[in-house]
Amino acid sequence: MSGFLKNHPPSTVSHWIATNRGATSLHNHGREDPMPESADIVIVGAGIAGALLAYHLAHPEDAKSSAFRSKRIVVLEGGEVASSATGRNGGHFAPATFLSYPRLIRPLSDGGAGLSKGQAVDILCQEWDNYVRNRAVIKKHGLESKVDLWEGKAMTVYGSEEELKSATDAYDQWRAAMRDNGIEEDYSDNKFYKDRDEAVKISRVKSAVGCSTRNAGSVHPHKLTTELLKLAMASDHNDVSLFTSAPVLSLSEPSDGDGVELKTSRGNVTAPTVILCTNAHTSHLFPKGHPLNTFIYPIRTQMGLVTPPTTFAGVKSLETSYGFPRGYCATSAGGIVVGVTPNDYIGQGIGSPDDFVCNSDDTALVGKVCTDYLEQFMESTMVGWGEQAIGEGLTRTWTGVMGYTIDRLPLIGPVPGRPGLFLSAGYNGHGMSTTHTCARALARLLETGSWDQDFPEAYMLTPQRLERKLPGGGYVRLITGKVVPPSAKV
Repeated sequence: MSGFLKNHPPSTVSHWIATNRGATSLHNHGREDPMPESADIVIVGAGIAGALLAYHLAHPEDAKSSAFRSKRIVVLEGGEVASSATGRNGGHFAPATFLSYPRLIRPLSDGGAGLSKGQAVDILCQEWDNYVRNRAVIKKHGLESKVDLWEGKAMTVYGSEEELKSATDAYDQWRAAMRDNGIEEDYSDNKFYKDRDEAVKISRVKSAVGCSTRNAGSVHPHKLTTELLKLAMASDHNDVSLFTSAPVLSLSEPSDGDGVELKTSRGNVTAPTVILCTNAHTSHLFPKGHPLNTFIYPIRTQMGLVTPPTTFAGVKSLETSYGFPRGYCATSAGGIVVGVTPNDYIGQGIGSPDDFVCNSDDTALVGKVCTDYLEQFMESTMVGWGEQAIGEGLTRTWTGVMGYTIDRLPLIGPVPGRPGLFLSAGYNGHGMSTTHTCARALARLLETGSWDQDFPEAYMLTPQRLERKLPGGGYVRLITGKVVPPSAKV
């Protein structure tokens, strides 16, 4: 069962959650309010996926002709707003480009997504579209300062000649596939720096052999989710309400057979349309033997907030967000958020697969070994980091749980065989760069019965997708790319 449903002890507290707890946040919103017995639409989950869906349903692009007017929309959140993956991530607002291309076209049997070159290009273009649309909504409503929007460059640093060559090969393949699909422009403005000395100077990373940059940004994910929900609840077109501390325990058909009945810890709610935006906390809502009980699985990791010394402050601050060898970070007004993927932790012998894979417990840290690694990460990685005063360095650390799918693609759309039930989940650790276009397309589907013409078919939830099986090596191989014996059941 999902970790947040236990709620004993409380979940670890991230930088994003800790810095949005004032009177303008939505903590405890609707917690003491009576639960409605029915609604027109219920959205389960108040992370970025649920918030964007509520926003698009409450603010339809064509409000005059929208069929979704005067609807009662209820958002149920098991914990607090953005209390799971959204409120615990790296803060990246960085569309994927060439580095994701090989994984997308790799066969399913080899742990990839099994897509054609054209499908892979389509998905990566959608990530850029997602970024553009997120910026547009933020600027439309004047939220730039409220959500700490930063626009600039994301830098990926390569720690070996093999890594650099693999990246340049992937770039060449991606650009060739783009041109084959009639796209000449590199919309992300990817640039490579292949001279070692130049790469170290530009990146300020000791081990840099090369690096590349692309257009990207960062955002305070907890504040963004909060503001989107506020906009939804302020809608002139629909009645949107939010109830926190209302975990959904099970789903069933109501006695009249119309729609979906949700059993929560605070009573039951029935609606003809229910959308699960539950990401890593999805499997418990489907019985054993159902494909969705195993198709989406949780992946846990540990992250931290680093307060830099003065050698990396002010005019000496980092100028980009980063993807490091064995780690990544995103700059923020309150410091530098540093994270390490489970693959990198496991690859360095830090923890074991069962600490990360199929583990949904964010109430505790992975362990001291991860904390020690995060404590020394920036000092050991950056040139001239300098001596840290008391109060500098790692000042907070937490765990977060992502929802992965066995084909490494989101699952969006109606659940086969369950009338009225829809899913928006399985964002594979990249929800900030995927959820907007998915929410917009799903809202359009609910309003009109038709998908956006430009929405990737590969994301659509179909019976055929649910027939896909784990490759040899199971969940661990999907994360690490290797068959790694777990130290416990995984």
